[in-house]
Amino acid sequence: MRIHLLLIVVFLSSSISVSSQDIQNDSILEVVTVTGFSKGEKINRQSAPIAYLSPKELDRFSPHDPVMAWNTLPGVNLEQRAVSSYRVSIRGSSIRSPFGVRDVKVYWNGLPFTEANGSTALNLLGNTQMQELEVVKGPAGSLFGAGLGGVMQISNFPSEQGSPLQVQLSAGSFGQLNAGTKGQIESGKWTTFYAVDQQQNEGYRDHNALSRQNYQLSSRFQINENHQLDFHVLYNDLFYEIPGGLTAEQFEEDPTQARAGSEPQNSSIDQKTVFYGVGYTSFFGENLSQTSHVAGTYTWFQNPFILDYKEDHNREVALRHQWTYDMNLQNVDWQWDAGLEWQYADNSANNYGNVNGQKDTIRFADDLNIDRKLFFVQTQIGYENWQLTLGLSSNLLEYKVNRKVNAFAEPFEFNRNFDNEVIPRVALKYQWSPANMTFASLSEGFSSPTLDEIRTNEGSINRNLQAEKGRTYELGHKYYGRRVQLDATFFYSALRETITTYTNEDGVVLFQNAGATNQFGTEWGLNVKWYEKEQGFIGQINSRSSYNFYEFTFDDYQKREEDYSGNLLTGVPQHTFNQTLNFVMSERLNLNLHYRYVSATPLTDDNEILADPYHLLNANIDYQLPIKQKINFFAGTENIFDTTYSLGNDLNAFGERFYQPAPGRNFYVGVKWKL
Repeated sequence: MRIHLLLIVVFLSSSISVSSQDIQNDSILEVVTVTGFSKGEKINRQSAPIAYLSPKELDRFSPHDPVMAWNTLPGVNLEQRAVSSYRVSIRGSSIRSPFGVRDVKVYWNGLPFTEANGSTALNLLGNTQMQELEVVKGPAGSLFGAGLGGVMQISNFPSEQGSPLQVQLSAGSFGQLNAGTKGQIESGKWTTFYAVDQQQNEGYRDHNALSRQNYQLSSRFQINENHQLDFHVLYNDLFYEIPGGLTAEQFEEDPTQARAGSEPQNSSIDQKTVFYGVGYTSFFGENLSQTSHVAGTYTWFQNPFILDYKEDHNREVALRHQWTYDMNLQNVDWQWDAGLEWQYADNSANNYGNVNGQKDTIRFADDLNIDRKLFFVQTQIGYENWQLTLGLSSNLLEYKVNRKVNAFAEPFEFNRNFDNEVIPRVALKYQWSPANMTFASLSEGFSSPTLDEIRTNEGSINRNLQAEKGRTYELGHKYYGRRVQLDATFFYSALRETITTYTNEDGVVLFQNAGATNQFGTEWGLNVKWYEKEQGFIGQINSRSSYNFYEFTFDDYQKREEDYSGNLLTGVPQHTFNQTLNFVMSERLNLNLHYRYVSATPLTDDNEILADPYHLLNANIDYQLPIKQKINFFAGTENIFDTTYSLGNDLNAFGERFYQPAPGRNFYVGVKWKL
């Protein structure tokens, strides 16, 4: 408990020690423009809790995955259950995500990237495709639709580092090998970005190898000063092995081992995906603008598992269109946003028996159609230092399952139309000064079940699963001064029909509504520029801190004969703290240190089994050669303490196989060359 109190005291003492010089002068720290709830607005003027990670900050961590870099953001927790098997939690939203990304809406370069069923295949993107990250935390349904966790805007085009040619090579522990080339070329009205990446990894555990190839081509055509077209094509070829969960005894004895049966059954993911899209932005005078994005996806997917063999072919199309109108009427600033988003999926899903990693006889074959529609409108009214935001959306979802082949019963058809979810949001902010702003908001939210939650791996259809619904109250303050940036948010969410997981005796993850949950929390983010001098060995000293405290509990949760009301929410640690220190020396040497602490985490609804708290320390150093050609050598180490911990626990796991061991102490080295 002492460390928890110490972390809070450090945060509070740092946040209140703000000098008058910070308020009176322009900010030295960068203040970025983000999408959020107000297009093209500075992050410190948005009446919402928003976290941001820049390309420069991402480059200070491992080039092999974004896990540690993302985890420095307040409210964000990126887990990796196997190499490249990501799970994102924003404010505890991973409770219903045994794998993949759910309850979070994701956009890539403005294109809808989350699938129509509500899941996001984040592992399609390598570090090259995730150069910039913006996270709106909490319900954003009034503008972006389903997702109680929040919204993630990921982008890498146009590139800030617009060199025509960049080459990067890196290698590290456990057979890690990365090779990539990218560049940005400008010619007349065209700006074109290309990237080719190859990644190999033998894995920290047995049966945990990875092979991934990414090919990206993005281009922008500036028709004139008021109209532009964007084009994107991304091809991903991904294969990784799944070692599976371990019991506490196995975890303690040898965390590098795989679950029995994983290797003989070739438990793995093999998928190839083409993602493509077009964006069109236009301005009509000074007040009216519009953006349109159309995206398409085709995925071929194979998943041998211990119990079966799954093969899918997924085809999707998505459209998002938004109008924005600004006007000033008698010292009142008005902004109107209105639009729609539509997603449609036509998928084929077949399940077979698995004999030594090979397809056996078919068990069932389904044709799946998903139709999701979102209509939204929002207005922002500003008068002097006040601004009021009112948002409203209408959300429609339909699932159709046509089981053409059924080895155990008669074929059938199943249609599910969810109720229209009308989602409002109200926010009020007051700008005390150019550096200080306070906001309060009330947001309704919902998260509909994904297809994987309705149609489970063993073939059953969960006909009774309901959408999660909730109401969130937030109070936040932002201070963006000359050398200090502070984001502090307090929130309370009351959720109904919360979706939780459990595992049956065959190891199949199933889902159920768990009544209500009460979620109180606070999130703090603090950036400080401690020192800056143009001449001298040490040029800059900067720090970034984040702290989360979550008191999430079940309310009215009856599970068979047990009553878990009042227990802590499964899978959510109460305390998380991150601290980075960055030193710029001799203008060419950059040292980045990262410390992370996560408190004990409940692994079962009865709270009888907890994952131990853990401490991590990571370091990265980068040196630029003093020559005309820009060549950088870098090296780093993660988990310097060689801590044994689990990064992506299986909750309520049958057989008590809760643990997905993370890598021990590991190293990497590399070189970057920029033309």
